Amino acid sequence: MKVSIRFLLVGAFACLIVGAAAIYFDQGRQATAGAPDYWITIDSAELDHLRKDAASSDLAVRLEPVESREGISIIKLDELGSQALSGSMHAAFHKCAGFMRHESLEAARRSIEASLRATSDLQLVDYTIDNEAAVVPMIAEAAEPNVRQTIIDLSALPNRRHNLQGGLDGANMILTKWRNLVVGRSDISVTPYGHFSPTNPDVFLTQQPSIVMTIQGTEFPDEIVVLGGHQDSINGSNSTGAAPGADDDASGIASLTEAIRVIVAKGFRPKRTIQFMAYAAEEVGLIGSNNIAQNYRAQNKNVIGVMQLDMTNYSGNWADIVMITDNTNAAQNQFIRDLAAEYLPTLVVKDDACGYGCSDHKSWHDQNYPASMPFEAKFSNTGAPRQYNTLIHTTSDTIARSNNNANHAVKFTKLALSFAGELAKGSIAQAAPEPTKFDFDGDGKADVSVFRSNGGVWHTNNSTAGYSAIPFGLPTDQIVPADFDGDGKTDVAVYRDGIWHLLRSQAGYTSVLWGLAGDIPQPEDFDGDGTADIAVFRPSNGTWYILRSSGGSSIYQFGLNGDRAVASDFDGDGVADAAVYRGGIWHVLGSNQGYYSLQFGIATDTAMTGDFDGDGKADPTVFRGGVWYSLRSAGGVSIIQWGLGADVPAAGDFDGDGKADIAVYRGGVWYIINSSNGSYRIELFGLTDDEPASAAYIQP
Repeated sequence: MKVSIRFLLVGAFACLIVGAAAIYFDQGRQATAGAPDYWITIDSAELDHLRKDAASSDLAVRLEPVESREGISIIKLDELGSQALSGSMHAAFHKCAGFMRHESLEAARRSIEASLRATSDLQLVDYTIDNEAAVVPMIAEAAEPNVRQTIIDLSALPNRRHNLQGGLDGANMILTKWRNLVVGRSDISVTPYGHFSPTNPDVFLTQQPSIVMTIQGTEFPDEIVVLGGHQDSINGSNSTGAAPGADDDASGIASLTEAIRVIVAKGFRPKRTIQFMAYAAEEVGLIGSNNIAQNYRAQNKNVIGVMQLDMTNYSGNWADIVMITDNTNAAQNQFIRDLAAEYLPTLVVKDDACGYGCSDHKSWHDQNYPASMPFEAKFSNTGAPRQYNTLIHTTSDTIARSNNNANHAVKFTKLALSFAGELAKGSIAQAAPEPTKFDFDGDGKADVSVFRSNGGVWHTNNSTAGYSAIPFGLPTDQIVPADFDGDGKTDVAVYRDGIWHLLRSQAGYTSVLWGLAGDIPQPEDFDGDGTADIAVFRPSNGTWYILRSSGGSSIYQFGLNGDRAVASDFDGDGVADAAVYRGGIWHVLGSNQGYYSLQFGIATDTAMTGDFDGDGKADPTVFRGGVWYSLRSAGGVSIIQWGLGADVPAAGDFDGDGKADIAVYRGGVWYIINSSNGSYRIELFGLTDDEPASAAYIQP
């Protein structure tokens, strides 16, 4: 989805600038570094095959091995040679990249030593599957449209090649996406990871940074679980040509991005530290992952497990998930098979191999970290024929190759969530329960209540406490009932020319200056602490001003003059989302999934929200000439004729079943449909000019 610049959060925009500064900083130095030769390690048998195929070309000379040892050869190539090698490896062996690039002959030799020392039998932890309480809800939250959208966004760039502008643009896009997803989580950071030469810190190995997101572990922060995929793409026949890379590897990044969104949405706090990584420059020799893995080993970091997602959205009919068994860890591979059997039992999991350096898991394996790579389809021709996506590294690697959906990739999101949840352990933080709106006596049911401006008196027919009349307010006040002290009871309150007057049921009276005359009050729980926050939307400049009950304030631009504010918790994470209704289109700034828009309604509709299906998420709803149209977050559209065109819609959970009930107010009479059993009731309470409390935030 495209986001208009006028809807960008100030904070997100600032992050983009900071990220861009970090990412683009190296360009000047890179330009002066010249065009160095690189030292490539590659499987000797595969190299021999390439040399025979290229016997009559210049490439054969450049592929002459410098030295070889135990099935691994070293060759020397420049950037263009690396490009040609990548294309040849794809054409001959369907690999990306299939080799590792090093800055010196000595580094290449050390890489061979590391590869020969690496073992597949290492087991650093006991693999247990006992965290269903956290994993099952996270898996249930994963959604294909989000995965699909990330694939579309990344593959819309001309290319993401590591040494072209598109590579930097792709890194910036991922940086911004991930930072936007983790807003509000102080235990999570997202940073670019610059790849410096270990022998010359003024030179970058690649001008494209990796992007690293870190969730700090609550009990064992020094034990690290890594989930990664590569961000770059490549055109195998043209170094500057279009390379959408939808499958290779926008799909892997998209699967991981949705896992991040789910972790934040469900409030998962891992006991061990989790790091998500979007690796730079995989296509030209695993540069980003190799640099990170080597640095982690040099720093003696305790990485207890690594999952690599490289290509997740092109499916065959051989298996849903293909476990790559070479250059990976046997015990961890079995753990992942067991995770699939436990949490994704309908999926078929089989084994295959992909050879030397086929993806970033090789970098971690060589440093003796347990690494695994679940792959999208049959890779090799051993046994059954391969079902590999043959259009990668071409202009045709688009989401159309996967029937314009991400149904296959979301399986890997769910697998990644099970891996993170069971290897890092941890729990889902329980959000503070949201009080029932318009519940003045705290029994979990909305109360029939009106504000009589003639005299400024609140009349309430409490479902438990009975009738009450409270003088509070002036005839010109705007009523703003909400639970401002967090005791589960709605408080009588009014907004008057920028001043909030609150009569709190526990804390008593207070007044707060927050806003201007003409602002639209939107008291909702924007920080998830169970207490309504004082907040206004200023239609003159499309800006939200939020005073959080937990401390601090937020000011950001989201909307246009003339928009109707409809803040509510659309994603069910216990945190209200800023939202506006404009001419039949809902624009929502989700607290965990960022901006999205949807068409539902027409310009003349009365827009409102309510949890009409009881799933904890607000449903976009419009009232039109006595007909209610509700877009249920649990699925489907509900259309109900209830009321007349001149009625005031006044929905609320009047029967206490956790679902909003359709209700209208007509000249002192309430007409309510009980969602608990489908019955209806008619209640005479109020006068013709009274304002029903449950219609307080509906704007004409």
